[in-house]
Amino acid sequence: MEEKRRLIEFGELEGDRRSTGNSPNSSHQNHGAVPETEVSTKHRRRRFSTEYKLTILKEIDTSIKPGGIGAILRREGLYYSNITKWREQLELGKLRKKLSSKHQKKITELSKQNRKLQRDLNRSKLIIEAQKKILQILELEDQS
Repeated sequence: MEEKRRLIEFGELEGDRRSTGNSPNSSHQNHGAVPETEVSTKHRRRRFSTEYKLTILKEIDTSIKPGGIGAILRREGLYYSNITKWREQLELGKLRKKLSSKHQKKITELSKQNRKLQRDLNRSKLIIEAQKKILQILELEDQS
């Protein structure tokens, strides 16, 4: 092993720089060639569809293996901050799919029904409280 990595001039090891071709004794040197200085174009920012976001969030929520979330993020090339933002969007209702008029009508109908049932429940609670107080009053009168 010592033979392969013999010390060369400038204090570097020959084996350390052989793969790049930057060693002073390298046969891969470009004599007189101009190095590539072109700046690469900036990559376009990725845009994720609502369906994709919901799919990834569902997959992460169902992941039960240790390290499962990290594996999903690496596979998809995502950061955990993406997931955090997507969850906030989901909570705020920004990741909902567009609903057809049929579904929208059904939601409106169910909302009305829910409000009516809430009113009925509140009335029933008031009646029960009143009945309890009446019972307490009657029990006090019976004891005296």
